[in-house]
Amino acid sequence: MANRAPGRTCMKSISILEENGKNWNQIPYNQRSVGCGGSMRSACIGLLYWKETQVKKLIAVSIEAGRITHHNPIGYLGSMVSAFFTSLAVRNVPIHLWLRDLFEIAFPLCK
Repeated sequence: MANRAPGRTCMKSISILEENGKNWNQIPYNQRSVGCGGSMRSACIGLLYWKETQVKKLIAVSIEAGRITHHNPIGYLGSMVSAFFTSLAVRNVPIHLWLRDLFEIAFPLCK
């Protein structure tokens, strides 16, 4: 983490991970894990899964990626929103439709 400034929440979660990362899904829920770290790292997920046909995969991957370091709905849903909005930007969806798509497409898939 040299030359980086990770938050305490991120560092605590990373310290729990085993070297090979195989226990990534065992990070415990954290009621205080509401930072922006998951969101800051997830725009690239929207670049990878940007097609409309990939939205389910985008939702799943972005939530799980955010959950690794920010296991709280505020933390991992921020990750999903960042990735989802990036995918909409790549597809040139007009920005005034992004919130509609978030509530009509993305949030129902989060369930």
